Amino acid sequence: MKPKIAFYAPLKSPNHPIPSGDREIARNLLKALDLAGFDAFLASEAISYQKRPSRELFAERRQACDREAGRLLDLWRGDPASAPDLWMTYHPYCKSPDWIGPAICAALGIPYVTVEACRTRQNTDADWAEGRGQVQAAVKGAAANFCMKPSDRAYLESFLPNTDRIVPLLPFIDLNALDGTGATIEPTFTAPHPVMLAVGMMRPGAKIESYRLLAEALCGLDTPEWNLAVIGDGPGRAEVEDMFGFARERIHFAGALPREEVGAWMRAADVFVWPGVREAIGIVYLEAQAAGLPVAAFATAGVPIVVADSESGLLAPESDVAGLRDRILRLLGSRELRETMGAAGRARVQRHHGISAASETLRATLAPLIAGTGAQSRGTAS
Repeated sequence: MKPKIAFYAPLKSPNHPIPSGDREIARNLLKALDLAGFDAFLASEAISYQKRPSRELFAERRQACDREAGRLLDLWRGDPASAPDLWMTYHPYCKSPDWIGPAICAALGIPYVTVEACRTRQNTDADWAEGRGQVQAAVKGAAANFCMKPSDRAYLESFLPNTDRIVPLLPFIDLNALDGTGATIEPTFTAPHPVMLAVGMMRPGAKIESYRLLAEALCGLDTPEWNLAVIGDGPGRAEVEDMFGFARERIHFAGALPREEVGAWMRAADVFVWPGVREAIGIVYLEAQAAGLPVAAFATAGVPIVVADSESGLLAPESDVAGLRDRILRLLGSRELRETMGAAGRARVQRHHGISAASETLRATLAPLIAGTGAQSRGTAS
């Protein structure tokens, strides 16, 4: 039998109906674990996340997670053959600490592992101190902590006594899933100019700010030869549409679309444009490059991890609208540059950010941990 891995995402379940980068990463992790030879399953859909500081909500979430931990322990003690050999928690951070995994691992004597443990920079240190303390305690007790970006590694290094349990894991996507949709689309704009594509939820905060900066950049473009397709929806849609009112005839608002239609738009477009304000990792950039799209964005947060400046895209300094506009113009003005960068981006994603490479990293790290806990003697290892 395959070793069993209990997977948990305290921020957002991989079954959540609203698309997001967090949901996609969680789903891809489950796929990668399966490809690596593990029997990975979603252990719980209990959520600890709270958007804003609230002691009452914090206590409520913790109590619910404590009850969930008790339920799982009762289940697995009653049926030991169904118990996991390892617990993996994706994206525990100050706003969504993991109250379940550490308790389960201590009770069952199995390894605990985290992926993308990080911290929030919102509000004050005091506001999230209790959640941060729980995350740091869990990370210190973990057998391995997979890091997807340098800022997370720097955070872990700030409190871990040593770094031998930090494991680099590059952001990744399932290229087969992208290529296998077969969906196509024929953009219909008034003029047959190059089509730019932007993809992002329309919600307050970083997403709306990205739309605002993109609108500002496009408003000053020194060329009439462009079209823009926008995929996304949310409470800020009316506000976003107003931002682009200066060129409404050039812009198509497609709303929220199923995954296969997003992929079809990526294959039909010419340039991917998304400023990426506070974009932690930016899985959508990997998907766009896998479809052969060159990228125009800011060199901010996690964007440079997945987009190689001057190779697979053109990155402007953070919040430099004029610089972003210049990079968009360069891509719009040269089909050869678009095609060269598009091909380079696809090759780069295939080489460094595919699910096969990720699954090998996971297998090489997790298999020894499971073997070391005596999984074979419990009849749960192959």
